[in-house]
Amino acid sequence: MKDDVKTKVRAGGLRYESKSTGTDFPGPYGGTMSCFMCGRHVPRSRLQAFKLATGLKFRCRDGC
Repeated sequence: MKDDVKTKVRAGGLRYESKSTGTDFPGPYGGTMSCFMCGRHVPRSRLQAFKLATGLKFRCRDGC
């Protein structure tokens, strides 16, 4: 679990006194995408593209 973020509102309106850097999604450019069907974030290699009226969408390759 991530460390708790400690905040303090400064006179100028800035809130964060300290905040961990980075993203919750590891890898280059996040490395994950959300499944169109279930919404879970999984690596792109575990997603399968399919056509929908609006274009290409991605869903879990092994099922949701």
